[in-house]
Amino acid sequence: MSADTIRLQHQLDVYKGLVEVSALINGITESAELMPAILDVARRVMNADAASLFLVNSAGDLEMVSASSIAGPSGPPPQRIVVPRGRGISGWVLENGQPLLVPDAYEDPRFYRDADRQTGYRTRSIVCVPLLRNGQEIGVLQVLNPNDRPAFDEADLAAFEAYGNLVATAIDKLRTIERRREQLRIDQELAIARDIQSSFLPQSLPHRPGFGFAASYRPARDVGGDFYDVVEIAPGRFFFVVGDVSGKGMPAALLMAQAVSTLRLILEPQISPPAALARWNDMLCGHTIRGMFITALLGRVDIADRTVELTSAGHSHPIVMRANGVVEEVKVPGGPPLGILPSRGTSSSTTRLAPGEWLVCYTDGLNESFNAAREQLGSSGVQRLLTGSFATAEDIVAALVAGEEQHRGGADPHDDLTTLVAGGA
Repeated sequence: MSADTIRLQHQLDVYKGLVEVSALINGITESAELMPAILDVARRVMNADAASLFLVNSAGDLEMVSASSIAGPSGPPPQRIVVPRGRGISGWVLENGQPLLVPDAYEDPRFYRDADRQTGYRTRSIVCVPLLRNGQEIGVLQVLNPNDRPAFDEADLAAFEAYGNLVATAIDKLRTIERRREQLRIDQELAIARDIQSSFLPQSLPHRPGFGFAASYRPARDVGGDFYDVVEIAPGRFFFVVGDVSGKGMPAALLMAQAVSTLRLILEPQISPPAALARWNDMLCGHTIRGMFITALLGRVDIADRTVELTSAGHSHPIVMRANGVVEEVKVPGGPPLGILPSRGTSSSTTRLAPGEWLVCYTDGLNESFNAAREQLGSSGVQRLLTGSFATAEDIVAALVAGEEQHRGGADPHDDLTTLVAGGA
């Protein structure tokens, strides 16, 4: 058989291998399976003694993730091997984004000889190609030492470059699949977290003849730190709370659950709002996540005489909607947010809700709602939303939610938003 015939047969084998590997790697959806397969096929197709796969790490350098040789099975290297960008053959290929044929490694000044000294391996010839996808660097792939001749040639380089394109596509596809899996896992966990958080909020609110409660809750993210609660401590007597944990997301949700559970242990018929707030603070101090705190408005309402006693821990002042149409803010005394300073002293104020009057409590996600121009709704804006006639507490809540959405326009909410309305005809 002539040399040309042998060469043509080799090229045919190479391209048959490329077709095979295309089907192989497109059917693999696990990294642990894909990386060894890439190298095993690379060695077989290129009839090479060894192959290695480097991926770009977070620092922008190359890190070997898998190696294959005749001497042993494919898999991760026994020790971490990192090649700085621009160093050695593989570093040059990454830096320049070009494939490289090295017929004689020791004649090429870019070759890093210390690797051979450390391993005892003798590198003769190298083909190294960059792995690129949509302009993004993935890594480099290389084969070492052809088994049937002294060095690789230009035909090998062209075939291996085609193989490298297939590999880059496969890795990019696998990463997309893994991102989708991770996002699905996160979505499932967040759905569970939302359900758990929802279980700490009232599933329904009490209504009595002439008096009732309504509320709304909207986290800025999937879960949040706002909360509200209404607890009947005696017939016709209720404690209610609206609170806001600093921060957003899962840490705020965890502290919110802790805060709600703790408060429910404290509330009893004989305790006053200031005493309950002080005890609540003492129980939270030392157990909050560092740097986090809770603002809260705590109130006790007696339906018989329609009195409401209020105390605050650094929370937004509520609003009273009077029967004569006046909408006014109630200045509630109190102290700093919960969970910062122990043994606090607090005071309270008492107001009376006549028939047809309402108490509106909310978190700062309402008054600090921003539109696209970064303009806040503000306390005056909240009061404007409350002008007019409302038949039920639910109507007031709906007006606040709709007004905030209209003010915000297309802008994303920057904070959790909770409203709680009490009163009635």
